[in-house]
Amino acid sequence: MRIFVMVGAVVGLLVLVLGVLVSKGAPQEAAMAAIACACAVIPYVGWRASQIDDSEREERKFRKELLDRLEALEKSRHT
Repeated sequence: MRIFVMVGAVVGLLVLVLGVLVSKGAPQEAAMAAIACACAVIPYVGWRASQIDDSEREERKFRKELLDRLEALEKSRHT
């Protein structure tokens, strides 16, 4: 996924440079700048969302294991 972010950043940079060089006015430059931002930002947001999801999944797994161990400890104390 990190590769998509890098590719998006490079594509965004190329679109921005070409947009500034080829455009015939400020509205066209602004449109190309918006497209360049989208090329760079959209892959990054997807990557960060998957990173956060993975982190939360690992945290839930850790908490479940911790609760299981605490329950086993509690049962061993009562017997």
